[in-house]
Amino acid sequence: MQFKAVIFDLGDTLILTDRWDYDKCLVRLVKSLQNDNVKLSTSFKQFRRVYFEVRHQMYIRSEQSLKEVDFRLRIAETLKKFNHNFTHESPTVTRAVEAFLEAFIEDVRMEAHIRPLLTQLKKKSKLGLVSNFAYAPGLWKILERFDLTRFFDAVVISGELGLRKPHPKIFKEALELLEVEASEAVFVGDSLKADINGAKNMGLKTVLVENIGLRKNPYATANELDPFPIKPDIAMPNLKDLAKILENL
Repeated sequence: MQFKAVIFDLGDTLILTDRWDYDKCLVRLVKSLQNDNVKLSTSFKQFRRVYFEVRHQMYIRSEQSLKEVDFRLRIAETLKKFNHNFTHESPTVTRAVEAFLEAFIEDVRMEAHIRPLLTQLKKKSKLGLVSNFAYAPGLWKILERFDLTRFFDAVVISGELGLRKPHPKIFKEALELLEVEASEAVFVGDSLKADINGAKNMGLKTVLVENIGLRKNPYATANELDPFPIKPDIAMPNLKDLAKILENL
């Protein structure tokens, strides 16, 4: 079938995170805070522990409401535990988040077949991107780093929309921007719950890419790793043969 639109997830679909060093990101974040004269009066180990506690609680709330929480709020809330009152829009917090994401962007990678694949697909279909990413400027930097921005006719980011997959509105937004019906589009992602379930509920065909990144990420949340009782239309280990697969879907 020739789809009018192919919509992708980003993390562990187009971009792999299997080499991501989370502690390196947190070290950069703390260094940024120190450069801004924020005195934490604690060890890195303690800061890390509190950060992950805050992260865990915010993830629980997000999974229940499907409302995205700005990544900067996570840092501001962590700093409150150490008696520092910053708003999430504070330049100090923003710089710290950007330092974290700079380290993250250094660690993520893209396989060699992705750019040729997108080039091939774009000849016949519109391309979209729908990503759960809590600080939208960071996602745009990833697209720039890998020279991917030019491929997409629509980019929908949870950090901009305020909603996370599998909320139907995030898929609806992409379809509207691409000016296609759900039956004319296919969604490609690595998460059964967020990607496959969310897209199927909106009437899209689905392709599950079973990349190694998420499964090897020790910081993935339980929700991201838990099995989910839904089957994609197609499952594949990577995206090398996606163009051929889509012709027969």
